[in-house]
Parts: sequence; C-alpha cells; structure tokens
Amino acid sequence: MLKTGFIICGLICSSFLFSQEKDTTFKLCDSVDTWPYYYPELTIKGNFWEVKKHYNTEYPLSLFQNLKNNTGIITVQFKVNCKGEMGDFSTQQCDFTYKPNSVDKRIKDFFVSKTKTLTGWIPGKDEEGNIVNHHKFFSFRIKEGALIQILPK
Repeated sequence: MLKTGFIICGLICSSFLFSQEKDTTFKLCDSVDTWPYYYPELTIKGNFWEVKKHYNTEYPLSLFQNLKNNTGIITVQFKVNCKGEMGDFSTQQCDFTYKPNSVDKRIKDFFVSKTKTLTGWIPGKDEEGNIVNHHKFFSFRIKEGALIQILPK
C-alpha cells in the first residue's frame, strides 16, 4: 500500500516537473515587484495582431489535423522581467470544458517554442513610475488541429 502511494506521488511530481520549461539564465529584476498580466499594462510592439500573426504564420495545420488528441486548450504561462526578457515557462492543458487533458505533444511544443521567440515586450510601470516584472500567458484553443482562438486579446 505504501509502495503504491509512493509510486503515484512520484508520477504526479515528475509529470509536474517535466511540464515546466526551465531556464536557469532568466532572472526577474530584484528591485521591483511582479505584477499580473492585466495591470499595469504589459504590451508588445505591434499589439495583439502581431502576436496572432506570429503564431499563424508557421502553424502546420495539415500536420496537426492528422494527429490524435488534437482538440483542447493549451496555455503557455511565462514571466517578463523589467527589461522585457521572457522566462519561467510552464504549460497547462484542458478540454473545452476546462477538464485536464493532453493535446498531442507536437502541438504543445509548437506553441511553447513560438512563444519563446516573441520579442518586443514593453513592461508597464506601477503607480510610482517604476518599471515592473509581469506574469503573462497565452491560451490557444485548438479544434481538430485547427487554431481557432488565441487569448487574451
């Protein structure tokens, strides 16, 4: 009984660890706070339409439509420091009713790698005018391999 519990705990912990994309070179700015994605405003050059274009340009629809487990929501979470650098990537996956599931690994890997190549982040400032660190995420709604929506807009 104890051995079974230990194995289950090990599997859960290892799946959590391996779902995170570790980058030991990324550092948040020490002298400032880390804020949520919505306040103060974190922007990117070109705004949302450039972000949408960034993902749609190389999206391999013909490949992804033929895969099993190709419907759901993939969320890529990360942080942007006060210098506009990105790191601390992690992912979550669920179906359209927000129950955990797994979309094909190749689809997930596409969104993680494309997110890592986003540039041009413009960090926001707090009430005192200090540039701050931010939490950020993008959620990708995939239906039968087709990218149907990117959130938040």
